Amino acid sequence: MKILIIGARGGIAYQAAQLLMSKNHFVYLAVHTKEQKRNLEQEIQDKRVEILKLDITNKRDLEQIDKLDYDVIWSHAGIGNGGTLLAMDIDILKQNYDVNIFGTIEVVKRGYNNFKRNHKRGKIFVTSSLAGYLPFPYLSCYTSSKAALSMLVTTMKTELKKENKNISLSLIEPGAYKTGFNEVMIDNKEKYLDRNNIYYKDRKNISRLQKNIFMLIEKENYNKLVNKIVKEIEKECPKFKIRAPLSQVIFTKIYLLLYR
Repeated sequence: MKILIIGARGGIAYQAAQLLMSKNHFVYLAVHTKEQKRNLEQEIQDKRVEILKLDITNKRDLEQIDKLDYDVIWSHAGIGNGGTLLAMDIDILKQNYDVNIFGTIEVVKRGYNNFKRNHKRGKIFVTSSLAGYLPFPYLSCYTSSKAALSMLVTTMKTELKKENKNISLSLIEPGAYKTGFNEVMIDNKEKYLDRNNIYYKDRKNISRLQKNIFMLIEKENYNKLVNKIVKEIEKECPKFKIRAPLSQVIFTKIYLLLYR
C-alpha cells in the first residue's frame, strides 16, 4: 500500500510512518520546508520512503497531491499560536486558519479528486484535536481552528456517503501528548502581545501556568495512538473517529455534558 502523510517531520505522524515502513508499505513523507526535507533525507535511508517538500498553503506544492500515486492520504499538518484574541493581530488568527482549516480542506479535496479520477478505493485521514472541544484560555486561535476542522470533516463524511462509497474519510482527534507542539504554541503568544496590552506584563505567569497544566495532562508515550492509526490505515473500511488517550477522551465527554 502507498501512503502519503503530510506534516510528518516528527511526533505522531513520523512514528506512524516508521511503523508503516516496517510493515513494507511505501510512504511519501511530506514536510513543510526544504530544510526539513534535507534533514529527513539524511536521517532516513530507506527504499520504502520518498520525502517531499509540501506546504499546504502553497498552490504549487499542493499540485503534487494531484500527480502522486497513493492509496491513503493523511493530512496531519497544523500550527498553533497562543495569545489572547483581544490583543492578537487578526493576521495571526488568519494564519492558523489558513493552515489548520483552509489548507487541510484543500488537501482533502485534492486527495478525493485524485481517487475519483483514478477510480481507486481511497482512504483519507485528517488530524484535528480533542482541544477543539475545550475552550483553553489564550489558546483559542488553535482550538477554534480545530473545532471548525472537526465539524467540517464530520459534515464531509455525511456528504461522502452519498457521493462516493469507495472513498473513506477518518478523523483523528488526539489529546495532549508530549511532542513539543504545545510548549511551542504557549511560548508563541509572547511574540503576538502588544507591550501596551493589559496581558503583556503577566504573560510569563500565564505561560508558566499553562505549561504546568500541560505537564500534568500530557502523555509522553503515544505508541498506542500510533498503533491505532496504523491499524485503521491498513483496514479496508477504517472507522470514522480515532481518539486517544482514553482518559482525555472521557474528560472531554464529561466536560461537554456539564458545560454545554
